[in-house]
Amino acid sequence: MKKKTGIIFIILSFVLWIFIPIIPFLSFSAAAKTGIVSGLFIGGEVFFWLGALLAGKDIVKKFIQKYWRKKEREDDLS
Repeated sequence: MKKKTGIIFIILSFVLWIFIPIIPFLSFSAAAKTGIVSGLFIGGEVFFWLGALLAGKDIVKKFIQKYWRKKEREDDLS
C-alpha cells in the first residue's frame, strides 16, 4: 500500500509540473499566475520527494535507470 501511494504521488508530481507551462496562457493577473506557478512548483517537488520516500529506494532507482539514464545514453549516441 505504501509503495502504491508513493508511485501515485510521483505521478501526481509530474502532472503538477505539466500544468506550469499552461498557466501563462490563462486569464489571471500576473500576481495570481506567479502564485499558481509557485504553488505548482513547490507542490510538484513535495509530492515527488514524498512519493520517493514512500515508494522506496528500489522503485526510485528503477525509475531513474529506466527513464533518465536511457535519455543520457540516447544523447551520447547522437
